[in-house]
Amino acid sequence: MMALLLHLFLFAAFFLGWCLWLFHRLRIPAEQTPVVAMCALSVVTYLFGLVNLFSLIQPVLYGGGILLGLWTLFRQGPKLLRRFVTLPMIGFGLVCGWFMWLLRGAAVEGHDNFAHWAIVAKSILTHNAFPTAANTAVEYVSYPPGTAVWIKLVCDLLGTSDGTMLFAHIILNMACILALIPLCRRSLPVGAALVAYGIFCFLQFNGCGSLMVDYLFTLLVLATAAVILASCKEETAGALAGVLTLLCFTTLVKNSGLMFAVIGLALALWAVWHSSFSRKVRWIWSGLLTLAPVGVWALWLLRVQLVYGETVSKHAVSVENYAQQISEKSAADIAAFQQSFFTYWLHPNYNGVVFFWITVALCAIIPLLLLAMGRIAKKRALLYACGSLGTLAFYLATLYLTYLLSMSREEMLVLASLPRYIVCFCAAITGLLLMALLWHLQGHKARPWAGGVILACCLYTLFVCQPGSLHCLYSKQNYQNNDEQAPWIELREEYGLPEGASYLFYTNGAPVDGWSDLMVARYVFNTDHAALWQLRDDGPYLAAAFEEYEYVVFKSPDAQSDAELERWGFDPASTPYLDRGTFIQRQQELGS
Repeated sequence: MMALLLHLFLFAAFFLGWCLWLFHRLRIPAEQTPVVAMCALSVVTYLFGLVNLFSLIQPVLYGGGILLGLWTLFRQGPKLLRRFVTLPMIGFGLVCGWFMWLLRGAAVEGHDNFAHWAIVAKSILTHNAFPTAANTAVEYVSYPPGTAVWIKLVCDLLGTSDGTMLFAHIILNMACILALIPLCRRSLPVGAALVAYGIFCFLQFNGCGSLMVDYLFTLLVLATAAVILASCKEETAGALAGVLTLLCFTTLVKNSGLMFAVIGLALALWAVWHSSFSRKVRWIWSGLLTLAPVGVWALWLLRVQLVYGETVSKHAVSVENYAQQISEKSAADIAAFQQSFFTYWLHPNYNGVVFFWITVALCAIIPLLLLAMGRIAKKRALLYACGSLGTLAFYLATLYLTYLLSMSREEMLVLASLPRYIVCFCAAITGLLLMALLWHLQGHKARPWAGGVILACCLYTLFVCQPGSLHCLYSKQNYQNNDEQAPWIELREEYGLPEGASYLFYTNGAPVDGWSDLMVARYVFNTDHAALWQLRDDGPYLAAAFEEYEYVVFKSPDAQSDAELERWGFDPASTPYLDRGTFIQRQQELGS
């Protein structure tokens, strides 16, 4: 217990030290320092990780945060601390403590997590390095590792477990929501509305045990806009430095983050060219904000090319992958896809379609409303409407090309994950429009009413339309749904099987899903080398198996596996698994 408390203290001291230093140096609101710190620390760690220097940079960041925090306190005194420790910051600390308790014993769940998000985080934590060609458990090698890097920073201090990984992921989302608060200090309805909308976005596609990142893009875009708006009239340089880290991190979360980063970039460039900077400084900031996010993303693509060479991975951003995917689709397949894609938006009963058309309507209604109230000019109203609608249209075009060029034939034909993609993007556009509405209504008597309406809509959606999603905020039981991992964990613990070894699981007695179950097994046993085995009529079975695998585990034996064990002199009833050493010894005994 004392060790846990010590680690928690060190984590709090390291993280709050960086937040306090950023608060002093960048002159941004205290509530926006957590998300800026998380993104900045992740980007710096990522850059060093590219050259396998995690072991060098992490102690520097941990110690540096503590020392910088103490130095800032020593130089600035308690006056700075009083401005830093606001009620929202105290609330954020309590929320972090709540989730720390809530997630103890939690389990990661869901196909996508075992296919990539959880497995890549566990791989980086295990090997203290980014995946290489030897880490075959990581199949989506072209995906940048942004959130996994932040998870590593947290887990290396607090300990590696499913619960700690989920904790790191959730407080990143909560930090994005916290960043919205400085926009509404003097209006409780407005503040409550923005926080409720942030929670709504967080819960959209976030399973209780999920490390998926699509919804995180929505919150990152809103946080980026909030950092810009909160400081646009005062400390523009500090805000832009914070925005720079957010944009870089957004491109590192997933390749599709580029689209969200472009939106954030457009907002940042607006702030630059409406600032009091000289023309030269404006060009410098414009170049930095544009090139730095592209640069850190391009470095990942370069690393993928250097490490994996000509290997074409799933959803890779490369001409080779696009050519391969399009070659595997017939003209009939493409025609069927086009029919499904273009008619999808006409079916209100399909997931995400109603929200899409609500967003389209808001793109026109909010600018017209602000224009009618005299809060913006005609040109700006036209800019808001055309910009938001044009962005939506461009995103639909990129989705179309993604399915056509990047996804497999099967994924394309079923429009895999389309509801999640469209809802997350529409949530970002809707959130920006609502922020614009509340921002332009400053000083107007209608502003609290607008905040109240937004709050009521969010509460209605959460409590009436999606009441089950709220369980993630308070129910410990919801984080302990371990049905997927439990059979494999029991198998590992019952026989004391080590992590990291190579495994062949015999499943002929009760065949399992050869794709999903294998991913779960690789995650639980933390191995790059695992396979499911069903006996065929040709042999030799065990002899061939042990040429490649260290362990053969009889997860669901049958008469065939019993006969094979008896052929080598093993009692099936007392042989739930075999290791290579035991089998070689038996081979030698029989050979002699």
